[in-house]
Amino acid sequence: MQDQHTYHYAHTQFGIDEIYIHKGIYFNLLKKLQQRAEITLDSTDSIASKYAVKDMVLIFHKKVSSQSYIYRFLKFLHQSPDREKYLEEHTLLNEDEFFEAIKSSTFVLVTNKDISSE
Repeated sequence: MQDQHTYHYAHTQFGIDEIYIHKGIYFNLLKKLQQRAEITLDSTDSIASKYAVKDMVLIFHKKVSSQSYIYRFLKFLHQSPDREKYLEEHTLLNEDEFFEAIKSSTFVLVTNKDISSE
């Protein structure tokens, strides 16, 4: 069984420094985040459509990992037996923390909504 502390930081093995999961970001905010995001993966992306269960912001302190690493992370998370626990641990309780984290960070937006066509 994987150490709980290690599993909590499983995203770091994919080059992701922090992860913030939101139960449902409003569409207008998603559009604003899309404008600032280094990469946006939404429901028009086959991998995001299949594996993104919630809205996520993946924070990178340095350089954004390649899109293939992000895909691998989404697949890893989807296949993990502890997925629900991981999602719960990284779901935001305080939106102010979220806004502070993305203010000066490079990030990738992942959502299961279609935000690229409108």
